[in-house]
Amino acid sequence: MKKKKIFLIYIFLNIYNKIFGHLKNTATLSAASEFDSIVIMSTTALGDLLFNTPAIHALRKRYPAAHVTLVSSNKNSSMVEGSTYFNKIIYWDNKIKHAYGVIKKLRQSKPQLTVILHSHMPYDVLIAVMAGSHYIMRDNYATDSQLLNPLLAASSGRFNGHIILRKLKLLNVLGCDTDDIRMHIPVAFEHIEKVPHQINIGFQMGASETIRQWPVYRFAELTRAILALNSAAVQYRIILIGSARENHLADAYLGSLNADERQYIVSLVGKTNLKQLLSNIANLDVLVTGDTGPLHIAVALNVKTISLFATANPHHTGPLQSLDLHKIIYVKDRLDAGSSSQKDFPLAIISADEVFGEIKKMGLHPDPLMSPKA
Repeated sequence: MKKKKIFLIYIFLNIYNKIFGHLKNTATLSAASEFDSIVIMSTTALGDLLFNTPAIHALRKRYPAAHVTLVSSNKNSSMVEGSTYFNKIIYWDNKIKHAYGVIKKLRQSKPQLTVILHSHMPYDVLIAVMAGSHYIMRDNYATDSQLLNPLLAASSGRFNGHIILRKLKLLNVLGCDTDDIRMHIPVAFEHIEKVPHQINIGFQMGASETIRQWPVYRFAELTRAILALNSAAVQYRIILIGSARENHLADAYLGSLNADERQYIVSLVGKTNLKQLLSNIANLDVLVTGDTGPLHIAVALNVKTISLFATANPHHTGPLQSLDLHKIIYVKDRLDAGSSSQKDFPLAIISADEVFGEIKKMGLHPDPLMSPKA
């Protein structure tokens, strides 16, 4: 049904463009093309937005004087509001019933170029054409239909590499500088002053699905190993982060610890907004997490991470920059060998001792200038 719907939209857009549209011959798009009004579409999850920031940065660098309109999701509003990257922000929930409202607002900016970095096919292309774009570029994911490609001036094809590199490659036709692979935090946020002689280890226990989660009991086992390192010279604290939807995980975790252990735990689960989450992740010495949005925030902030992967391929979605700061534990080979019977929690195959060993290798210690003298 979806394929038929996309085909019908393709027929409609071809007719619409001939009568009302402004799409130009795709062959006329080149590195010499200049634009005064650009639309960027990034309407999905937090991690997706962060993956898009190297491309957004490259576009802004290539067209510093252009009026840039971002079409964003509401859930990422505090990550984009007030950003110097964008002159205007429009919010869309990826639903067709709200598409015309987005089209009306975009028409005010008279867009010449629309770059769709991650949005909802086929309505994103529909919006771009009906808003009056001259050229449309789209990062097509493997699951996306190719039926609308004839309407696109450029699109990404099959690519066996990191998603960030695929998006940057898409921009080569514009003459963008695509060498900078770093993710960027688009907005300013408050920085928390570090506590002397204290090591903050973050736990992100939740994820979009259980196959991306390390079980709560593993986090509890790791906690006991970490707290055994406490001494008069250094104190370790466990900082729990996550959304309100993950309160049940925090409750289960805290319930598995004794009173003495709980005094070293700070739970921020469900207690921070997005900007406060940025502040608290920036204050960590290392974050232990599955494949989640907070992982990508930590990478963008150059905070050390230990990331756990089972089904998703970190070659495509794991840390890409400053790799010396990040340890990836990828267990697909172990699972393929039949080493685990954990269907819902495949990451359970990773022991707490394995993660603890990686934490020790990171050489975490307080600022030597603050440490007690021998």
